[in-house]
Amino acid sequence: MVESLLVQFAPMLLGAQLILTLILVKGDICPGQRGRIHKMLPAIGVLWLAVASLRIEAFLIVFAIFYFYSQVQTKKTRDSGPIWVMYLACGLALSYVAIQASEQTTTVGIITTLLLVVLLGSAFGHLLLTIARTRLQAFHRVLPVVGVLTGMFVVLATVVNVYSLSETQLEPVISTLLFSFALLISSIVVWCWHLLFAKTPEKLQLTISLLMLLAAAIGLTPVWAL
Repeated sequence: MVESLLVQFAPMLLGAQLILTLILVKGDICPGQRGRIHKMLPAIGVLWLAVASLRIEAFLIVFAIFYFYSQVQTKKTRDSGPIWVMYLACGLALSYVAIQASEQTTTVGIITTLLLVVLLGSAFGHLLLTIARTRLQAFHRVLPVVGVLTGMFVVLATVVNVYSLSETQLEPVISTLLFSFALLISSIVVWCWHLLFAKTPEKLQLTISLLMLLAAAIGLTPVWAL
């Protein structure tokens, strides 16, 4: 169970890194917001450290993230720091996920691994931005919409794969498949809750959504491998 969870962390962390890097480089953020976003980096580093228990290569990403964190300020700052290190961390993470995707035994496994970079990465990135109290309101609208679209592609890829299975293959996983679909749909509804009622997203709301997405991904992984 723990190993299955750690496998989902890699695409999630890659997606979140790309979002934070984009904001640090291109975002119109004030010194206070930059410092608060810097504070989110240790969370990514620690989770990559957990992933390193599966593959020692992940330590390279951990080192790059914590080196960048050690070179920047977490208070109000306009200093972007050695941003090339973040580029390096993203490149290493991309290589890690590419290797993970290449090891999948089916085409749908490869596709869904890449889709999870967007789906889980957007969800985790949205949570980190909310914790950092970002004022980039567009992300509170764009990231959930990206989640909806990516979730649809995940469901479509899974359904196409299921139609290619025999009854013998499908029977043992049908209950898990239906439960995971229900979790996936419910998680996206929770994620978009603030949009439905024109409210500010809450940390608890996004945390619950992310946990449900991770659970759905863990449940669907055996189906993608068939």
